[in-house]
Amino acid sequence: MVATMMRRALAFFIIACFLAAGCGREMPKEKIFFLMHTRQNRYGLLLREEFDKIAKEQGRFVEYLEADGDANVQIEQLERIVRDGAKLVVLLAVDENKIVPAVEKAAQAGVYIVAAHRHVMSDQVCGVYSDEYGAGQMQAEYMERNLPTGAHVFYLQGTSELLSSRLRWEGFKDRCLAKRPDIWIVDRKDGRYNREEGRRITEQWIHDYSQIDAIICANDEMALGALTALKNARRARGCMISGIDAMTEALDAIAAGEMRQTIKQDARKQAQGVYQMIEASRRGGREKRTMNIPLIPITKDNFSQFRN
Repeated sequence: MVATMMRRALAFFIIACFLAAGCGREMPKEKIFFLMHTRQNRYGLLLREEFDKIAKEQGRFVEYLEADGDANVQIEQLERIVRDGAKLVVLLAVDENKIVPAVEKAAQAGVYIVAAHRHVMSDQVCGVYSDEYGAGQMQAEYMERNLPTGAHVFYLQGTSELLSSRLRWEGFKDRCLAKRPDIWIVDRKDGRYNREEGRRITEQWIHDYSQIDAIICANDEMALGALTALKNARRARGCMISGIDAMTEALDAIAAGEMRQTIKQDARKQAQGVYQMIEASRRGGREKRTMNIPLIPITKDNFSQFRN
């Protein structure tokens, strides 16, 4: 009798342990590592915030690492977490080329990597990106409709080493020159996505050129820097400024008639796309390699829809 009771107790104990460990089809939810390029990039921070909200809603644990804009630090971080057994990584790359050997080594070790915001030049990662070329085209579409004949246009590029920066420039240039051959793109400079650089470069343009009809910027930070320089020099009137990101300050500038346009990257939808790929990986579905998130042009006609 005692032996029978002991066998039953042991059986119940084994079943309880099995249930506690998870006996259904659902695989355990592994920790996600989120590798940030820098905390100085506003959109990257917004993407992190949105991803964190989704992860918390879904009960997922995420460890965040930040490289402070140093590609070597980020490579070391990736190599370390792979050695420690990481299997799921979200990557906002500091350098889309330097990270490739570490990414491919990680992929060979069975790590699933989803790149976001910045491209990674390897087919060993999945990617959730904005349509960067399309962003440049949206800026060109607005300018081709509104610029005067023979307009002098200046372009503040982000960081020319980055594919996203080159695509934004090419999208603008290709569309604008095809539709408005009378427009003269006078100068193009790297503003490194930085407000102070945008201001400094614009100050030099103001000094060197008497005619500035438009400044097209690869993000709102540079656009706001350009606006500051123009206002300080009392040259803002009549100069059309376009940016990308739909920052609150940029929307306020559009409301005040000081900027003409910004392009909204949807951080929430991009974060959702990243999480969907992570979940698909956990369930064994890795067939979708790239996801492009649509962009939205914002002008005085619709800016109120996007203000908090």
